[in-house]
Amino acid sequence: MTSTLLSSDVKPARPQNLKILVIEDDARWRTLVEVQLQSAGHTVLTAADGLAGLALAAERPDVIVCDIEMPRLNGYGVLEALHQQPGLSDIPLIFLTGKTARAEQRKGMVLGADDFITKPFQAEELLASIQGVLAKRESLTRRLRHYTEEHQREIMAPWAHELLTPLNGILGMASLLESEPGTISAAELREMARSIQQSARRQQALAHKLVRHFQLQQFEVSGWNDPTAAAEARACLEEEVLGIAERAGRSADLRLQCVTAVVRVNAYWLRSAVAELAENACKFSRPGSVVVVTGRVEDGLYRMEFSDRGPGMSEEDRSSIAAFRQFGRAKHEQQGLGLGLSIAQRVAQLHRGSLTLEPGSEGAGLRAILALPLVD
Repeated sequence: MTSTLLSSDVKPARPQNLKILVIEDDARWRTLVEVQLQSAGHTVLTAADGLAGLALAAERPDVIVCDIEMPRLNGYGVLEALHQQPGLSDIPLIFLTGKTARAEQRKGMVLGADDFITKPFQAEELLASIQGVLAKRESLTRRLRHYTEEHQREIMAPWAHELLTPLNGILGMASLLESEPGTISAAELREMARSIQQSARRQQALAHKLVRHFQLQQFEVSGWNDPTAAAEARACLEEEVLGIAERAGRSADLRLQCVTAVVRVNAYWLRSAVAELAENACKFSRPGSVVVVTGRVEDGLYRMEFSDRGPGMSEEDRSSIAAFRQFGRAKHEQQGLGLGLSIAQRVAQLHRGSLTLEPGSEGAGLRAILALPLVD
């Protein structure tokens, strides 16, 4: 079965003379695919396992065709490793496998694979899949560039694939539902619905984060100020942090202690800043390690501290917060747009407050301190 994620009326921009990387441990299938692609006029690179394939991916192929079950590093590992490297994360990947279980297909799509082909297949199926994923990727990339053409930092940042990954999951599940509607059991249908919902929620969260970023950017340019804004800090802080810890499976790790005070900030923007800092503390520390969040009044300010026991940040990184910048991406797997600290900092600055980053206790982890003015 071939899962084609694009309608037939979309034409690829680059149908000829592609560089294609084939990662397949079975020599017979590897040779067959190589011959099929070369016969269509493409340049083919081949690798016999996932690790060798990752090394060849540095040559920036236009498309990667990858088996799932392989020694040393399987196809899922290849896909996740590619997403961790900004220079390689936008290469379309098509899974090639002998498995027919829908669970394997769902996992591949949720991880961000662009298409899925099951052996045996015809050469026409493989070529159509390659053309389809390229057309889809280039169409979405053009749209992203259109909306961000005036923001050079955003264009150069490696964030576009973060928007595409959950969308690929949604389109992949929809394609499976459309291709075999009469053979899907109720249990499988529920699982596929959960996968679609998971991808859709991730897409929604990314979209909301982008909206907040551009709203704050516009506020800065216009000199926006709301002197009547006020929010009860403890209620906003506790509700937001408790919800984030629960969704991250970190409720048992959370230590939360806040005093009551009213701050000169709109409740929506206070929650936005708190959410970014609490999410970072949970995301960048190991489950089982303590995450401490406190709120207290000090020198006319409400001082909120978010402390974790994660890898922390260098002094240079702590002093260079910027939008679309992901710190330590080369060392740590990161999902997201690199906007969290920038949003929190802009919220603080717009409301005459501050965001300070310090090393955690005993030099481990990170302490983020959000200070906002109290209502007189």
